[in-house]
Amino acid sequence: MRARGILFAVAVVFSVWNVFNQGLNVQSIAICLMVLVCLAMNVYNYRQKQAQQEAAEREVRAKEEIRQMRAEARRKQSRKGRKHKK
Repeated sequence: MRARGILFAVAVVFSVWNVFNQGLNVQSIAICLMVLVCLAMNVYNYRQKQAQQEAAEREVRAKEEIRQMRAEARRKQSRKGRKHKK
């Protein structure tokens, strides 16, 4: 992710440099717009990916909690069984 951030920083610097050298013309504005659109898409995709990972982690945590509750219930049940056998 850091390399991608550096790449976008270089692209922004290039587009600003292009505007300073060539002035505001259609080509320099198109380059700036393209860089900004790519940056926006990158941020959107990153947030979507983060949301998917968090959802997957929540699901795993929920399954782990259920597994622990079942294991605890089995332990309690086996303790009760031992008490009544004596």
